[in-house]
Amino acid sequence: MKPKMILLAVLLICTSLALAAQQSDPVITLMKEFTEADGPSGAEGAVRKLYEREMRQAGAEVSTDGLGSVIAKAPAGSAGPRIMVDAHLDEVGLMVRAITPRGFIKVQRLGGWLGTNMVDQRWTIMTGKGPIPAVSGTQDAHIATPELTTWSVDPLNVYLDVGARNRADAERLGIRIGDPIAPASTFLELANHRYAAKAWDDRIGLLVQLAALKLLRREGVKTPNQIFFTGTVQEEVGMRGAVTTAQVVKPDVGIAIEVGIAADTPGTNPDQAEESLGAGPGIFSYDVSTLPNRKLFALFRSVAEANQIPLQTDMVVRYGEDAASMQKTGRGVPVINFVVPARYTHANTGIIDRSDFDQAVRLLAAVLMKLNAATVKGLTNFQ
Repeated sequence: MKPKMILLAVLLICTSLALAAQQSDPVITLMKEFTEADGPSGAEGAVRKLYEREMRQAGAEVSTDGLGSVIAKAPAGSAGPRIMVDAHLDEVGLMVRAITPRGFIKVQRLGGWLGTNMVDQRWTIMTGKGPIPAVSGTQDAHIATPELTTWSVDPLNVYLDVGARNRADAERLGIRIGDPIAPASTFLELANHRYAAKAWDDRIGLLVQLAALKLLRREGVKTPNQIFFTGTVQEEVGMRGAVTTAQVVKPDVGIAIEVGIAADTPGTNPDQAEESLGAGPGIFSYDVSTLPNRKLFALFRSVAEANQIPLQTDMVVRYGEDAASMQKTGRGVPVINFVVPARYTHANTGIIDRSDFDQAVRLLAAVLMKLNAATVKGLTNFQ
């Protein structure tokens, strides 16, 4: 056999083995399916469908509220405290703001984007006629303005190019003002069980919920509480879905599951974030929207230590999450933000470490088993 033929055969075998490994791991299959689904704020339908399917298959009783958030009551609970475990369905995205006479698409941000993260990327415009692929244009390096040569881009100047010749051409494609836009980024397995994809914020939270529920069911345990897993909408534009779901659930304890902010990349200021990939899940001691209940914070630490699960802590100033909405429900609810570290959040592609995910699932399940009536009552005993 010729050397080129041998090389081709080896490549085909390696590819087949990689595909077989992915197909044999249901977690990777779900990660790919959830992250590749498009769900910018206000257009979470595809993600909602997946989440409802998986929750029903795990035996949960599923309903939706008036905004489209999902409430999934876990089976086999007791009549004990009501625990709300929250993750959001939506991802950062864009919206069609205008169509220029030459057919370019001006955009409105849905969630926090840096302008530099928006240029020269691929996108999907979710029109009434179906998805339209687009590319965010950028200036040619040979003629770039000072704005780009100093690596600063005003998000209002970002535009998408769908290949249209003019505005009428773009409209014939079905593009209308107000159409949602999602990043276009496929799931990718990297070295050392690290995975790259869009929308880890907050598909990772949904996946931790599902895996923890399945773990509890496999072990056949009955939790000392009632668990309500929620998949909320419009978190990225003001944590709106958690407001209504919390009013429905009326939780005694709230746990938000989110992405942490990894600070282990070149150029990152360690004073701004503290987590690293592969060092375990984390809990936030502070963010601009929420302070955790100190006793719940201590409970996560003690359960992690008892189960030999590494646990990081973090505080991030420019960060808000659904615990803030749960916290202000009724007479006030003890809450915490529980996270899986991620690199490059609020961009087209982020990276997580599988071990952090697996440890987060174990810790969540263990904490849920500890939240009995006496423990929950003690969280709000301030004497």
